[in-house]
Amino acid sequence: MSRPAPIHLHFSTTDPEVGNEALQQVYARARMGRVTDPATFRYSQDVQGDADLALGQMHFHGTVAGHLIQEQAFSVIAPIGGSVRWEIDDRRGTGHRLFLLQPGQHYYGESEHLSVDSANLGLPALEEIARTLYGDEHLRIGFTAPRPVSPAMAAHWKTTYQFVHESLTDPATAEIPLLRADLLRRMAVTTLEAFPLAGDPVARRVSVAARQAAYTQAVEFIHATLSLPITLEDVARHAGVSTIELTRAFRTHADTTPGAYLRGLHLAAAHAELRAADPGSGATVSAIAARWGFAHLGNFARHHRQAYGVNPAHTLRH
Repeated sequence: MSRPAPIHLHFSTTDPEVGNEALQQVYARARMGRVTDPATFRYSQDVQGDADLALGQMHFHGTVAGHLIQEQAFSVIAPIGGSVRWEIDDRRGTGHRLFLLQPGQHYYGESEHLSVDSANLGLPALEEIARTLYGDEHLRIGFTAPRPVSPAMAAHWKTTYQFVHESLTDPATAEIPLLRADLLRRMAVTTLEAFPLAGDPVARRVSVAARQAAYTQAVEFIHATLSLPITLEDVARHAGVSTIELTRAFRTHADTTPGAYLRGLHLAAAHAELRAADPGSGATVSAIAARWGFAHLGNFARHHRQAYGVNPAHTLRH
């Protein structure tokens, strides 16, 4: 799958019309309306990410009113300075509490010297993660209210946002696809947990708790029996779930499959044995690979090069 085009928006202006153009790069159907005193107006934005996940910090200096209609993304807004009074469809709010805007909803706000953190999660990406998380391939995402389910979950969302923002703005992290995928998943799962999902949230929480328990039991079993010739069916049986549900548990909690997780541990163990072995005593790459479940020497060498950057024979000799 190709990576969405990156978004890097760093901008500041004292012209309301130019500010509108910049804001519409983030929210296509947004417009700042009445600016009480144009002489005090200044708008700045710093947005990083892509269509799946974009994090922004925006500042509206002066007294500003505006509106937007959200399109193909969910937006979580966290006011961090100034004041705002908002309406989302028939809901209203004020203060520095988080609020959520969903696709198709209309937002109107009046603010004074407002600063916000924001997270835009693309609808397709959030829905795909939710379907994996809750084990429902046909789930359509919707939330019943714009406020978090509790102050504790609001605080958890903010903590996650800070971690993801710091990581996403680090160039070394931003260019690694696996790390970007992990940041997207963290932000998506926290948002799904923090706001009230439509449907049967109790059943979903039970499902997630059961999946967490299965994942924990599976990992403990794998580590305890690592040197034995166990199969994925053995792991699933120990965790009390099907192999399909076991895969869902690992994708949810480790963003990998149980087979890849087990292979990674076997590869690490084989690598450690290669480093400790004495080739003069008759140790061979093929014997060590076979001992750790790698029947095909070529596949073992490929995985070893991918993980450690050298052929296993080089590790054995050095």
